[in-house]
Order: sequence, then C-alpha cells, then structure tokens
Amino acid sequence: MPGVVGAAVLALLPVELGKRAPESRVDDVLAVAGEVARLKRDGDAVLFVPAARRDTALVSPGAFTGVTDVALAQTPAASGTLKGEEAGPEQIRAMLLGQRRVLLVTDAARVAKPPSAERDKVKAAVLRRYFTVVDDRQVLGRRVTVYERQS
Repeated sequence: MPGVVGAAVLALLPVELGKRAPESRVDDVLAVAGEVARLKRDGDAVLFVPAARRDTALVSPGAFTGVTDVALAQTPAASGTLKGEEAGPEQIRAMLLGQRRVLLVTDAARVAKPPSAERDKVKAAVLRRYFTVVDDRQVLGRRVTVYERQS
C-alpha cells in the first residue's frame, strides 16, 4: 500500500508544482506591485479600479512607498474594513485634477469589466479627459497604466 501512495504522489507532483508556479496565476498581485515599483516616481498618485484592486498595495506596501492613494479616505485600520473606504466621486475628481502623474492599477484588458461604481466612473472619466497614457503594462491578470496630465 505505501508503494501505491508513493507512486500516486510522484505521478501527481508535476501537476501540483505547475499549479503553484507564478505563471499559473491568473491574478498575480506581487508581479503587479513589482511593476508599480519600477514605474512610480516620488509624488505620483495611484488609483485602483475597481477599488478591490487595492489588495495589490495591501499585500506589497513597500512597492507603493512615495505614491499617494488619492481615492482613499480612510485606511483599512481606521475604517475597520479590509480595504479601507474611498472618498466620494467629487472628492476623487478634485484630488485627481491636482495630480501630475497617476498610476492606475486595474484588471488586464481581457478580464476587465466596465466600471460600475460611480467613483470608478469618475476616475475613468477624469483620466480620459485630462490625462494621456505614457506607459501601459499588463502582468498576469492585472494592468498598470501610467497617465500624465495634459498641458
């Protein structure tokens, strides 16, 4: 009997290792955090659409050092929630209009859904109207887009 169990473990080992490899992930927050760390400049703003994509910063806060989450009104600790509380749409709009560069962390194009929350619609509208895309990276299910304010 131990031989059968051992043979089964050995036969399934490649499958198990493949499932645990970074390439098997459809949504790799650490890879996206690495892109943010490479693309950011001190003083940049960061946005998350949908707001649930803030998990990237919560998992790897060091990658976001030097950038400001302009939509976040209350931190997770202050709000007693897992991802914090965002400001209202008009506050987000006002904060965005005061920025020179914004990093948007969102879903990759192939899995992204149109924004449904009013806050996310405002984020997208302000970026479209007042900013220009200067870099765009897709990494394992997520995307980091860098916007610069139009002159």
